[in-house]
Amino acid sequence: MATFTVHIPAARAGEAPSAEKIVLLRDSFSVPAMLLGPFWLAWNRAWSPAIGWAALLVSIVFAGVKLGASSETLSLVNAALALLLGFEGSRLVAWSLARRHYSESGVVIGETADEAEDIFFHNWRGAGAVAPPPPPPPPPVGASEEPRV
Repeated sequence: MATFTVHIPAARAGEAPSAEKIVLLRDSFSVPAMLLGPFWLAWNRAWSPAIGWAALLVSIVFAGVKLGASSETLSLVNAALALLLGFEGSRLVAWSLARRHYSESGVVIGETADEAEDIFFHNWRGAGAVAPPPPPPPPPVGASEEPRV
């Protein structure tokens, strides 16, 4: 089972957010994020983290060359950063969504993204939905079912 975080865009008061704009992010290690780095971030529209991550990688290589670090050391540092992005890439995408006025509003568990989406939309009620009325209160203790005459 996989865990997905649900990110809902801000909507006008009294309106439900558009279902097409709701984003579910898988909250787990991402091999594509580890292998592709800033390209994966850009693919997921996390523009600021993509630029920042690319700048970080370039500056580490530049600093390592200026300081005379061996290529093995630079490779180890880059591998560690790639591993870090694999673990935290979805959090960077979530941060980027928060900057675009999305709110993390729930967690869904499912085998696949499609199953998690089905579960979420089955249980979700938009801001404009009418909730069913509450059940009637139980009768007071000691009250009989038959009216007395």
